Amino acid sequence: MLTDILQTIIIPFAVRVLLALLVFVVGRWLAKSVQRWVTASLQKTSLTASFVTLITALSYYVTWIVIGVLMLAVLGVPTTTLAAIVGIVVVVLAISLQASLANLAATIIFLLFKPFETNDVIETGGVLGVVQEIQMFSTTLLAPDGKTHVMPNGNIHSSGLTNYSKTNRIRYDLSFGIDYTSDIDQAKAIITNLLAAEERVLPEPAARVFVQELADSSVNLTAWVFITAEDYLTFQTYFVEQVKKAFDQAGIVIPFPHTDVTVFANN
Repeated sequence: MLTDILQTIIIPFAVRVLLALLVFVVGRWLAKSVQRWVTASLQKTSLTASFVTLITALSYYVTWIVIGVLMLAVLGVPTTTLAAIVGIVVVVLAISLQASLANLAATIIFLLFKPFETNDVIETGGVLGVVQEIQMFSTTLLAPDGKTHVMPNGNIHSSGLTNYSKTNRIRYDLSFGIDYTSDIDQAKAIITNLLAAEERVLPEPAARVFVQELADSSVNLTAWVFITAEDYLTFQTYFVEQVKKAFDQAGIVIPFPHTDVTVFANN
């Protein structure tokens, strides 16, 4: 009786387990080999590094899925049962990972059509920053204040983005308010001369300085300046200070809010 059990159940099952372990060992080697081969092959193409990383990761996990199915088959799980298990797993994953799948789909679209790439300056979801990395499900942005923002790719795709690096030429709008008693032509000349001396300002299109608005307490001057995307995040802080110092030296007044109080004596 015991011999029959050994021959009909235990020994065949042990053989299947050993074969499954062999499939696992060979499969692990195969998965790593496929990963290395895919990486080496894609690096010879014009695909971006992020796209290479994505495809390599997908090939690695797909190989492991195939290995898992083969191990179950070697252990004696019927083909119909395997198909049912795979179907259930796919449905469960599709339902539970809807957001992740949307992010993955957006990542593939980004890497194929390249609306932005690493080191581009983009604005999306109210965040402005430099693209540090395009990952499988998210994109990492470095903001001017030093904060790192991890933005889901699905959100970026649905909300849209502004890429300041595509043409590497961005118009920067600067506004300066001067008092009504100050000389407008002199103020415009000061701003124009400072722009001409600033190396970060592009010569084409030429900068423009004009009166934008006659406000309640100030004449508002506007300067349209074209600079590169690399200088976009740092230009304003430096230039506004130079204009303020030049206005002070020339005696041009920058108005500030004030309140006049009239006191009536009670006779």
